[in-house]
Amino acid sequence: MNKTKTEAMIKRSSLIVMIIAALETALSVTLAVMAYQTSKELHPAFNKIMLGECSNYAFNGATFFIEMIIFYRIFRSGRPFTNDNITAVRVIAALSLIGSIITALIRHSTGMSFISALFSSIFSVFGAVVFLFFAEIMRYGKLLQIESDETL
Repeated sequence: MNKTKTEAMIKRSSLIVMIIAALETALSVTLAVMAYQTSKELHPAFNKIMLGECSNYAFNGATFFIEMIIFYRIFRSGRPFTNDNITAVRVIAALSLIGSIITALIRHSTGMSFISALFSSIFSVFGAVVFLFFAEIMRYGKLLQIESDETL
């Protein structure tokens, strides 16, 4: 497959993923707003539980928004291995980690034991580690791309 066909395939695929990420962003923001509205109507004992869910949806929405930006850049340029995209993937990892810590702290403040609160957010921590691995893979891909461009 030649470079033009490969680039066209990357752009088309990126457009599809960008649209999906935009829908995920809209859904997460909508759920965050709904959780916040619901928290105001509930008994104060349940208020913090809903605020934990609201923060979780908000962090997910921010993550999906950054994902949408990454795939928009790839759609525009056809080049996934750029410094901006690598940085954005690292930001997603940081948001995932910070979001899991904040959610765990909010759940702990509702009376849940700290260990249970941490384990309820463990998938976000694993997600942060996976995104850090993706960032390193992208960094290596960027180095290979530079090497390939220089040899041509």
